[in-house]
Amino acid sequence: MRCEPSGREVRVVLDTNLMDAVLQVGLPLGQSCDGVALCGFCRVRVLGGLDNLSLAGAEERKVMAAQHADPEERLACCARINGPVTVTTDYW
Repeated sequence: MRCEPSGREVRVVLDTNLMDAVLQVGLPLGQSCDGVALCGFCRVRVLGGLDNLSLAGAEERKVMAAQHADPEERLACCARINGPVTVTTDYW
């Protein structure tokens, strides 16, 4: 997993969620619901490898729809990594 624009990268085991991977590289990631897909603060934009993330579940889709999120945006607490992926947020 790679974070832009910092260029920080981390190798994680398959099925690790994006939030854990981002925290492993030492970048901040907003959250107020303890990662249970309620707040939407951990929303990230996927720059590459969107197909290498798990499919969005009902809870994630509900939060993202309420926030009018773009199709390439995911909740880091929900999206699980299954291959190379690059993400960013507005505040990195």
